[in-house]
Amino acid sequence: MYIDILIFALIAAFLIYRLNAVLGTRHGDERQRPNRYDTAAQPEAPEGRDGVTLDAEPQRGNVVSLAGAEGHIDTDANADGRIETGLRDIAEADSYFELNSFMQGARAAFEMIVMAYSRGDLDTLRPLLSPKLFADFAAGVKNREALGQTNELIIHRIKAARIIEAHLGGTMAYVTVDFDVEETSVTRDASGNVIDGSPDRVFSVEDIWTFTRDTRASDPNWALIETRAAEK
Repeated sequence: MYIDILIFALIAAFLIYRLNAVLGTRHGDERQRPNRYDTAAQPEAPEGRDGVTLDAEPQRGNVVSLAGAEGHIDTDANADGRIETGLRDIAEADSYFELNSFMQGARAAFEMIVMAYSRGDLDTLRPLLSPKLFADFAAGVKNREALGQTNELIIHRIKAARIIEAHLGGTMAYVTVDFDVEETSVTRDASGNVIDGSPDRVFSVEDIWTFTRDTRASDPNWALIETRAAEK
């Protein structure tokens, strides 16, 4: 599943989310909340699982270009140039890697995974996550179902997505992205009562996700291996 397929598949859904945003009431509230997936997964190899393609077709003799990429890299985290070094190391080892395409794919993957988790769609989640992280997500979905709870989520926009870490560990490439998002989320109990969130408020949330890929693999897919809420 390549990045163009992912993006086109999400366009229609994204337009619907934006329409809902216009019809709702916007407040611009910010809230600090625990990791929505209640997991503390440690970086791990994807163990041969399919992931999400975050890159374009392979570029032989690939060299990452950081010109014009300031919006993709967190300047504070890159104060010592370690992110640029990590990205160049990844690009040299991975002929599929291209920074702009990776970030487009990361945004698409974020929306796809968050919406699938909200719906409890484990079939969509399974190929996008490492086995350990999928088990954590599945447990969260099953616990919600056991309690008779439902979640309604609208992603209004991804305000920013910036790389805060990138490195090559052996043959494994790791890229961590900080997502700054405006969303509306409400969780209801079995009787339809709101127990968390609000259906008519827009919250600013910040999630940090780590993606990985074996640079030796012919499959260009990446897998999500860790999620956490940003500390403020």
